[in-house]
Amino acid sequence: MSSIFQIGDIKVEPGTRYQGIIEVVRSPLGYPIGLPVMIFNGIKEGKTVVVDAMTHGDETEGALAMLKIQRDLDPKEMSGTLIAVPALNSQAFESNTRGNPFEIHQYDFNRGYPGAENGGLTQRLAHFYLENLIKRADAVITLHGGGTPFYLDGFVIAQNTTAGLELVRAMGWRRFSSAPPAGVAKYAGTLTGYCRELGVASITAEMGGFGFRTPSYLNRVTSEFKRGVRNVMIYYGLIEGEPDRPDTLHRIKRHLFRSSKGGIIELAPGIDIDSEVKEGGLILSIYSMFGELLDEQRSPFDGRIMGLPGGPLASPARILASVYSVEEEIPTIP
Repeated sequence: MSSIFQIGDIKVEPGTRYQGIIEVVRSPLGYPIGLPVMIFNGIKEGKTVVVDAMTHGDETEGALAMLKIQRDLDPKEMSGTLIAVPALNSQAFESNTRGNPFEIHQYDFNRGYPGAENGGLTQRLAHFYLENLIKRADAVITLHGGGTPFYLDGFVIAQNTTAGLELVRAMGWRRFSSAPPAGVAKYAGTLTGYCRELGVASITAEMGGFGFRTPSYLNRVTSEFKRGVRNVMIYYGLIEGEPDRPDTLHRIKRHLFRSSKGGIIELAPGIDIDSEVKEGGLILSIYSMFGELLDEQRSPFDGRIMGLPGGPLASPARILASVYSVEEEIPTIP
């Protein structure tokens, strides 16, 4: 039999489930701000897997996926522990914005690790999460998406480590790329980066986004999240079952298109998710309100479209689209 799982005053007996909000800090008006969690403590000893969603409050698909995942779980039939955090950035979730609108120190949660015990709202949440949950994990899956700016059609950002690649192969999503170490300025402060520093296997799963949230798209995105998390839980021994993975995975290189100017986006003819593009081929154009051509964005290599804008608005420096090409094919875990 497994042992009691405890966080502060919260005790989760073997074979039971806990759900609630762990208070981390108080607002100026005195109401609690914290982490909503679902903890499934299996009846048998085993590994600990942490899954979170809504690091960015406008990336809502992961929370819906967690709703579907937890319906199938019975801790009396599980080994180890699953910790699910459906809205890591709860105030951003409530406002449907990327970052916490009440934050004045660290707007982007996923650039704020390792956080600070006595810092601002986001810094305290990041610190608490890292110290009390992430450091107890054998594997971490953080669910992301395109949010308001654009739609992503599904890939995994992995640590460039043996454990990171093992987790990618266990999850079984077709496309993945390697994350830079935590010290690289462009991605400094990410959860995956700091998990690497801690020696904890971690992946960031990116899928979904604004403008592609019809019922059919939502079902496709949440089903992919659920499939990947379930595969990981089977691999780490939390649940029994047959995994659902392809035979091979693709390590990819990717390019993000950012708007150099504000204006209106028009996609080139034939451009859609998974469209094939040639090096130098036109992806999109940006026009002024009066029809003046301001910018053209072209593919830097032969590849396929993996991300598209959520709408025709181009704001300076916003991510607009993504293209990828396959660099290597590797086998999944049998």
